[in-house]
Amino acid sequence: MTFLNGALVFGTAALLIPLVIHILNRSRFRTVEWGAMHLLDSVVKVNHKRFRLDQLILLLIRCAIPVLLALCLARPVLTGSRLLEGDAPVSLVVLLDTSYSMDATDPAGSRFESAVDAACEIIGATGRGSEVAVILTGGRPTPLFDQPVFDAEAVIRRLKLQQAGYGASDMQASLDEAITTLSGMSNARRELIVISDFQPADWDPVGSNSADSIRQQMTALPIQPELTLLQIGTQVSGNVSVDSLEFPRRTLGVGQQLAVRANVRNHGAAEVSNVRVTMKIDGVESAISQISLAPNGTTQTLFPCTFETSGSHVMEVEVIADDPLKTDNRFAAAVTIWESIPVLLVDGDPSSQPLQGETDYLSVALTPYTFGRVRLSDLIETQTVQAKEIKEELLKTTRVVVLANVSKLADAQLALLTAYVQEGGALLVCAGNKVDLNWYREKMYVNGSGLLPLPFGTLSGKIEETGESSRIVSQHFDHPALEFFNDAVNGDLSTAEIRRWYQLSEAESQADDKQSDDRQQHLTVIARIDTGDPLLVERRFGEGVVLQLATSCDADWSDLPLRPFYVPLMQQLMTTMASRISPPQNIETGEPAVALLSTDETTSTSLSMLTPNGTRFAMQSVPQGKLQLARFDGTQRPGVYALTTPSTETIHFVAETSRDESNLSRLENPALLSLSEKIGATLVESPAKYLEQDRLRRHGREIWKYVLAALLTFMFLELVLQQRFARVRI
Repeated sequence: MTFLNGALVFGTAALLIPLVIHILNRSRFRTVEWGAMHLLDSVVKVNHKRFRLDQLILLLIRCAIPVLLALCLARPVLTGSRLLEGDAPVSLVVLLDTSYSMDATDPAGSRFESAVDAACEIIGATGRGSEVAVILTGGRPTPLFDQPVFDAEAVIRRLKLQQAGYGASDMQASLDEAITTLSGMSNARRELIVISDFQPADWDPVGSNSADSIRQQMTALPIQPELTLLQIGTQVSGNVSVDSLEFPRRTLGVGQQLAVRANVRNHGAAEVSNVRVTMKIDGVESAISQISLAPNGTTQTLFPCTFETSGSHVMEVEVIADDPLKTDNRFAAAVTIWESIPVLLVDGDPSSQPLQGETDYLSVALTPYTFGRVRLSDLIETQTVQAKEIKEELLKTTRVVVLANVSKLADAQLALLTAYVQEGGALLVCAGNKVDLNWYREKMYVNGSGLLPLPFGTLSGKIEETGESSRIVSQHFDHPALEFFNDAVNGDLSTAEIRRWYQLSEAESQADDKQSDDRQQHLTVIARIDTGDPLLVERRFGEGVVLQLATSCDADWSDLPLRPFYVPLMQQLMTTMASRISPPQNIETGEPAVALLSTDETTSTSLSMLTPNGTRFAMQSVPQGKLQLARFDGTQRPGVYALTTPSTETIHFVAETSRDESNLSRLENPALLSLSEKIGATLVESPAKYLEQDRLRRHGREIWKYVLAALLTFMFLELVLQQRFARVRI
């Protein structure tokens, strides 16, 4: 116990006053003998002991009254075994949940509004000299200021300007960031407060191992902070969300139709009927659907989309529903529509006879409308040349280059092709009977450092006499170029006969990869023959991509060109190669939005990025070879980001997050208590409770009110006993 007014404790010495008065009063009594005294001796002897006891009780009560009065004025405080911190400044870190579930509303308003009010109340109560850091947890941990600040009012002003609606919280990373921030703060008294709705989706990953790690990190700090959890909001039920959009990721041309499938979920226990679902293209409503959702059920709705202009476009599906969370009622995706894709076919075995040249079948497959003289335009434009005609001017205007049974290239042409792929081009290398194996091994494979993904090995295939042949392994294809054939309606690749192919030496590549793990990470076998040999292999090379086909692209070594699926197969390969060299436009929240720009500028160029909340940021590109690299890292908020280039072209990016938080249930009290125990935290139910707890921790619990009650009780008791002992009737 301690006292806020310690000097007044000496007032307890006033207990001597009634004691002295009692002693002095005793000395005034005189014994007077009178005649009949002997008649009262028996009565005096009987009551003497009782009289002395009554006087002693009164004396003790009268001594206690000034003691209690002095203690009351001294303001006693219960402190336990802790040393009181008093009004010492605090180093405070607030983890504020800004994930999209905080936009959920109840009769009291949104969860985020309550969280901001709680944070402002707590920060506003910090004393002079306190330093404050706020870390926003939505998407990824983001400090409100670059460093802790000492101006609480500045923190409160900026907090009131914040919004929720960001990606799902990574609470493990946020706690790590908070601990790192605390370790660099200066005050001896340190506090860490987590203000969140505590969704299971955010906190389930903080399992036993992570909780132990967090606790160890806290205790390992030179000054261990107090960790407090403050849960915001109330339980709400019933919510509808658009979970995802599914559509083919192939490159599209103007006028081509795209089928978009929207997955809609009901997170409530009640059926939702007649929900309106709209499709918007570039902000303009293009289609409407109406659906019903079973309790805790999902459904899909299909929208056909057609784009009349080339460039970057945005598709957005929105559910019109009366639910407590509007943020997850829409889902968007960005697509790039091409006017045309120029493909350069390098024919290694040309012929003047129809369909006898190495690239004749391929050229027909890539431009079927042109060859069929149909009044429709082909997305792909082909140009056929011989190896000696490869020039830098041709490569500048080409998206994909195909080496079809090319024997070898001159060193200058190989250098041009290597630079082309390195800077973002796409290359398809097809085998054939003209291929110079030694040249490809020594010049294009170069022990794993060249363009070729794998070295051409032994020629394999059927024996003419037996008529045996191999087939493509029937499987579920994960690669975007072949996932089109996962639907049997689009063709069965396993029906094609592969009569000749080169073995692609994976074993030799793996031996080389012991010295180059990076190569192995960028190497993918897309399809195999039933002998186990790779048929189609992909490898990232610099900013570009290289595909290697173990057989020929004409009908000499296989009947692929004679199969109905040959046209979509080759179209899928070319369009996927053309699109994969560009960074993705559909990303997860927190991932960077990256664009590669073709420009004649050799220095940085100025660009701007428009974010979903309407804020525009100025950017500078970075030269990367013959391209300009633009990168924007502030994609924590889900939605559409629009990059404007110096040529006024707009490139759209869409950042989306998982819909785990769309289930608006919170951790129940038992689970929340368990979590707080695991990480060594204190659980409070409101900012007022936190401030009361903090005040007790700093100043202890004042008990002067109880002392005052005891004082009044003793004064009343003294009056009653005095009259009783004097035989006065009350």
